[in-house]
Amino acid sequence: MKKTFIASITLVTVVVTIAVIQATGCKKENTTPSEATNCDVKGTYSGTSVASTGASSVLTYQLEDNNFAIGSLTPKGEAVTFGGYRNTCDSVFLSVYYLENHCYYLLQGKLLDNRTTISGEFKNLTDTSDHGIFTIKK
Repeated sequence: MKKTFIASITLVTVVVTIAVIQATGCKKENTTPSEATNCDVKGTYSGTSVASTGASSVLTYQLEDNNFAIGSLTPKGEAVTFGGYRNTCDSVFLSVYYLENHCYYLLQGKLLDNRTTISGEFKNLTDTSDHGIFTIKK
């Protein structure tokens, strides 16, 4: 009986020690997001695109709350594309639908000039022969 009692005390001591170690080891520290992960790109960007055929066109994108993107030909013009965007601190990816030709586009651009310029490539995902480059500035 004495051996059982000592074994029980030893077992309880081990369990309590493990519980204390776990409780103190899993303590969550107060942390704030670093500036590198907080890269707001919302705003209006205007510029040009040049297709692989050489044809150029003007474009404006409004990057809004909830990662919503609206494209038009001029900053105050009627919307011609809509979709969404996501970004890292050095790149922006827009996935949009162009109303005129009923096609989906992917625009992949790098953030330049203190995040005031987005420059990169566009691809028509519906008609893969339609692709090119673009540069838009805030």
